[in-house]
Amino acid sequence: MAGKFTQHVFNLGFSSGRAIHNLLLDARSSSAHWPSLSEISSIANVDISSIKISSIQSVFTYVVSFLSQLPNRYRIWWWNLLQSDPLHVLVETLLIVACIVLVFLQRRADWRFSQERKKGAPTDKDIEDLLKDWKENGRKPLVSRKEGTITARSGRGGSKYLEVGSGLVVDKIEGSRLFLHPELSKEKNNCTLPESVLNFATLDYIATSSSTILRKTALDALEHYGCGSCGPRGFYGTIDAHLEAEEVMSNFLGTEGAILYSDGASASTSTVAAFAKRGDLLIVDEGVNEALLVGINLSRATVRYFRHNDMKDLRRILEKVRQQDLSLKRKATDQRRFLVVEGIYRNWGTIAPLKEIVALKEEFHYRLIVDDSHGIGTLGKNGRGSLEHAGLKPMVHCEILTFSLENALGSVGGMTVGSEEVVDHQRLSGAGYCFSASAPPFLSKVCVASVKRLQGTLDQPSEEKHASNFDDMNVNELKEELNKRGLKTTGKKAELQSRLTEHSPTYVVTELTGPALLNRLRENISLLYSTLTNSSHPYALKLRGRLSITSDPLSPLFYLRLADEEATGRTRAEQTIILDQIAHHCLVNGNVAVVSTGGHVKKYLQLVPEPSLRLVASACHDKEDVEVLVKALGEAVESVLVHNASQME
Repeated sequence: MAGKFTQHVFNLGFSSGRAIHNLLLDARSSSAHWPSLSEISSIANVDISSIKISSIQSVFTYVVSFLSQLPNRYRIWWWNLLQSDPLHVLVETLLIVACIVLVFLQRRADWRFSQERKKGAPTDKDIEDLLKDWKENGRKPLVSRKEGTITARSGRGGSKYLEVGSGLVVDKIEGSRLFLHPELSKEKNNCTLPESVLNFATLDYIATSSSTILRKTALDALEHYGCGSCGPRGFYGTIDAHLEAEEVMSNFLGTEGAILYSDGASASTSTVAAFAKRGDLLIVDEGVNEALLVGINLSRATVRYFRHNDMKDLRRILEKVRQQDLSLKRKATDQRRFLVVEGIYRNWGTIAPLKEIVALKEEFHYRLIVDDSHGIGTLGKNGRGSLEHAGLKPMVHCEILTFSLENALGSVGGMTVGSEEVVDHQRLSGAGYCFSASAPPFLSKVCVASVKRLQGTLDQPSEEKHASNFDDMNVNELKEELNKRGLKTTGKKAELQSRLTEHSPTYVVTELTGPALLNRLRENISLLYSTLTNSSHPYALKLRGRLSITSDPLSPLFYLRLADEEATGRTRAEQTIILDQIAHHCLVNGNVAVVSTGGHVKKYLQLVPEPSLRLVASACHDKEDVEVLVKALGEAVESVLVHNASQME
């Protein structure tokens, strides 16, 4: 068939060439003057009048005649081809029809899309109204008027309950206190929000947000690099600060390499999706966070979940997979297989039993992926995370370790560490690395400084401060203070302040770093846990039988849910309402910020935890802060639950 088709194509080309040749001969034989080879060099001097009109007409007539005969010639050629090779004609016809249909459908789809866009587009009047509203009222505030206030809704049995908004805006963090946005401190709906509250809400485990050293590092780097990097890492977004952060982190964790992502969530999401593909097998703890689950779904691998932190159930699933391998005569190496867990589970506050998990991994020949976003900087003798806490090492016992830099390290982005093969593979396969702009370099510098702060190798300038602050004193107060000390009381305010400063004792301010910083965090975790569970404490006693701690005693994340006596007979929504009220009571009456999780820990989770209050222990807390928290919790629980009980009666 191919030979016949080639012959037909040759015949068609030969016929076309011969027709053009005859056309040129006819034009040549006419009376027109055609330049010879000797005249080619002077063809620019040929007089156009030497070409006769009749010759042009004859050429035009021949071209028209030739074109008019083309359909008939094509018909004859097509008929001959149909008789000699009908299959070829059928295939060619189907292809032509398919092309026409595709073009028509595409044009129709484009038309529908344009119509839909026109349908949803604002009219000229809508645009004018929007512009008028913007000119008269300006842009909307950062937080709506209703957020951060209490609103009444009808609850069970027609009673009224209070639902708390979640629009608090933090102005700044200083030590253990949150300073709220001024607008939210005004009186709203008979509820006054305090200007500052005790911070048990943010994931600031080692007080990085209020570290003067890290702030200075960020400002210096911001002046040097500017704000953004303006490009993905693989294009022109890689800066020496990124490479330094990767090197410092790999050295800190003892791995061959590290890869820096610009977003904490995309680090774990991209890492899982980079290594697991369709046909691979993932054995996943059902309590993992949303970012890991997104990566698991994007991988399109086969997924099996085991009960949260249940090693017996994990062994059962692994043995079941092994039995399937035997029945299908399938080798374990025929597909890539991973165990996926967290070091400290973000939504539970529990710690993974990594020793048992690693033992099962090695027994059944799996690879291990650990998300240690809340373990790095909090667990382990040197703050190296849950692996160090369990006496394990990256690359040796855990092939892929990923974590966020946005919690203990106070930066932005995430990292994955491991062997060179693990790291280099992600530079082309990690979606968050390839397609996202790189992290701001000044924040990568903060990451470097945070790691050195954990190691105790960060150079910190000694800062001298005076025991008294004279800036806020007026002239009379300054003179009174000088008189007490037997000093001259004459002069201007600046002179009085200078004289007091010279004769006032000073002390050197140094930040906790290294083992001392981690020890302080562990002491505060232990203090908070023991105080909450102390049956002889007057306010902790009010929590007994009403709230129960479900998190691990060594975890900096504390989760308190309603005790069985209080939760029985209540729906999830009703439990969430009660915990929202407790959190709001703590905020308004106790000046303590805690988080109620029932309203937002729902979506994209394999296993949804029960509504809880989340408390976060930090290295900047002290015993007095813990006492204030427990008192606020005890009063809030008693007030809210007694109020709800009276409403139900």
